[in-house]
Amino acid sequence: MPRQLDLKAACEVFVAVAERESFTAGAAGAGVTQSVASRRIAALEEHLGARLFDRSSRRVELTEFGRRVLPTAITLVTAAHRLSDDAGRALLLPVVVGVPHHIDESAAARLCAAAAARSMTVELVPGHPAERAEAFSAGRMRLVLEHVEPDRARWSSPLGVGSARAGHPDAPFFFAELRPKRGAVRARRLWLQPEDDVPHVRDRLERVRNGAGLVPGQLRIAPSIITAMAEAIGGGDRVLCTHAEADGFGLGWRPLGDLRLVRGYALASRDGDLAARFTEATGAHLAALLRATENVPAPTTRARKGRFAHAG
Repeated sequence: MPRQLDLKAACEVFVAVAERESFTAGAAGAGVTQSVASRRIAALEEHLGARLFDRSSRRVELTEFGRRVLPTAITLVTAAHRLSDDAGRALLLPVVVGVPHHIDESAAARLCAAAAARSMTVELVPGHPAERAEAFSAGRMRLVLEHVEPDRARWSSPLGVGSARAGHPDAPFFFAELRPKRGAVRARRLWLQPEDDVPHVRDRLERVRNGAGLVPGQLRIAPSIITAMAEAIGGGDRVLCTHAEADGFGLGWRPLGDLRLVRGYALASRDGDLAARFTEATGAHLAALLRATENVPAPTTRARKGRFAHAG
């Protein structure tokens, strides 16, 4: 069975020999030995069905057939080199990943370093869930850590309540504790930070709030985690957060008693191979970035029509 012709390699030798009118100089220009150059030209001639060169003891000249096909060979070689250059530049472009606003900066640096060790440049772009979804839909982000329901989450953290006066850490928090006491100046509130302003969290909290007899204003959405934590630190309110977030702001933390809530994440991507390379390269650094526990690996989420139009 004849060996398959490497058309690009053969054309590179063809162009180099034609430009220099010498097999010796052409072979050197193409970076191969003269014997290899001769074999490639012979194979190309067989492939094309006619001789490309007239050979003499002093010089090598193109045949009429060779002159006619040389421009196309030059175009092929130039396009192949351009393809290689474009591929090299594409590999150097950063992979933009949408991440939550409040991430562990040390873990973020380690994640980017781990990716770089695998020849992957990663740019982490913080944003709220709706912002990440919009950027993903618009093509500005190739990967997004999406806040998802617990059964779809690959990384997750239990949500509880943080406060400056949390009581016993093992005692669950019940919404009834927020009912105004007689003589109270104002009712205490539970604040959601923007990261948890998603339907599968917010809607469940609203149902429990209503069942506990609280007024709508006692469940509030803060513009940032800083604002939410400030209300808990200085105003005596409560904030929905993870245990790690409460510790980071010096707050006490209690689990929820009325319901179970989890902040879960999955990696959304339109390119499954890219997502697999990213998770393989970053490994446990992703869990550290999110201050979450990695669950049993789940399939990488893919975009579906209309799914990312609004995330919260």
